Amino acid sequence: LAVIEGKAEIKDASHIWGKDVLETSKIIKEELNNQKAKVAAIGPAGENLVRIAAVITDERRAAGRTGVGAVMGSKKLKAIVAYGSRKVEVHDRERLVHLMREHLAAPLKSPRGVGLRSYGTSGGLIGYTMDGNVPIKNWTKGVFDKVDNITGQTLQKVYKSRGVACGTEVVCSIQCHKELQVSGISEEWEKCPEFETLALMGTNLMIGDGESLVKINRLCDRLGLDTISTGGVIAWAMEAYEKGLIRTEDLGFELRWGDGEAVLRLVEMIAYRRGLGDVLAEGVMRASQRIGPEAEKFAIHVKGLELPAHHPRRYHSIGLAYATSNIGASHLQGMTMLVERGILLPEYGISEVPKDIESKVRVTIIHQNLCAFLDSAGLCKFGVFGIIDFNKIAEEYKAITGIEASKEDILTTGERIWYLERLFNLKLGLRVEEDTLPKRFVEEPLEEGPIKGVTCPINQLLELFYHYRELDPRSGYPSKERIRKLGLDISVG
Repeated sequence: LAVIEGKAEIKDASHIWGKDVLETSKIIKEELNNQKAKVAAIGPAGENLVRIAAVITDERRAAGRTGVGAVMGSKKLKAIVAYGSRKVEVHDRERLVHLMREHLAAPLKSPRGVGLRSYGTSGGLIGYTMDGNVPIKNWTKGVFDKVDNITGQTLQKVYKSRGVACGTEVVCSIQCHKELQVSGISEEWEKCPEFETLALMGTNLMIGDGESLVKINRLCDRLGLDTISTGGVIAWAMEAYEKGLIRTEDLGFELRWGDGEAVLRLVEMIAYRRGLGDVLAEGVMRASQRIGPEAEKFAIHVKGLELPAHHPRRYHSIGLAYATSNIGASHLQGMTMLVERGILLPEYGISEVPKDIESKVRVTIIHQNLCAFLDSAGLCKFGVFGIIDFNKIAEEYKAITGIEASKEDILTTGERIWYLERLFNLKLGLRVEEDTLPKRFVEEPLEEGPIKGVTCPINQLLELFYHYRELDPRSGYPSKERIRKLGLDISVG
């Protein structure tokens, strides 16, 4: 699908079907004779309807979660390319320019902004590991002694690195995207794995070799796979292999913890649905169901979506956010781990780190609403939380649209989105029982590390969450009064 200067056109993609994402993007730009065009493409994983396939944008970034790459593949849509030179009309350009200058300067004055600018998200692996906020060996261990080998700080010290910003006309001042030159791989700049990838493919699989992780990340990007879900399903497969539920004969090779070469082989098998890769391509929930009840016990997912790196045993609010997210386990639907680490929201009354059940529930609800708004507005969360308050976001909104808005309007808009998504899911068969976490986090405390002996009190959290959200504990539906208050003209039962 080509959208060029406002004109949309469906083009034949038979010559690029089967190509990886990088090849696809290069061919499309060459055919258009336009290196400024933006390309969102799928790789072989999306073509093969792998349920954990991603859409890769600008060759390096990913719309990774929930298998959207498979959706494009099911439509036989290889790529979307867009380019335009027309200006976007805004209500008050002069005011917007002033506000954007302030916004772009804000990260350079913020500890969070400076940290992201220095090392990107990969720099967070050190602090999060010390805090007990990473998955290790499919969430069964509390210590990984090779973690220092794979941090963003180490990778950017060992290899030549540079920061790259998202954006075109207005360039982000954070530049959280980092690239590396790794002589053992190629002479080109390679994407530095993000925190989520370092955790899900590194600590989670017990891989303590930075070069292996760069290779795995590179392969996932080229084939079009979500590194979070891929790391989750491979961790499950490694545990199943360890327990004898998957055999060497099923794979054609051994699948041991820490074996980067085996992971590279398995990633290709998943993308092309070869051998056992065809089972793993279904994601951890369906794969475990295929193997049997014993395998389901350690399949780590919420509503079929594999968990990101943030730990429900450590940050109970993120456990609640996972359990009640409208897309399954996603840290971007309610980034409450930030609040539990001291990145507060005083404009919404969150002036201290939540310690008790009630405050953690309130933080979760506020964060879910704000994240829903930010997604709808197309704003990057890295450039907002801990960087600028929502009063400024409301001013930017007015400058763009001409519509008066306040921080309260932002919260209400996000709340409306959250409930509408919830209603949609309920209409499609969502059950209350699915608002939960894997038993591993609720019943199995770790025996070592910073969060030794801790579990997530999800039932207590859910009880209060349902109360504040006005959800029926039997049906999961919101009250008619809440729906009417939000102006959602939709049947609720």
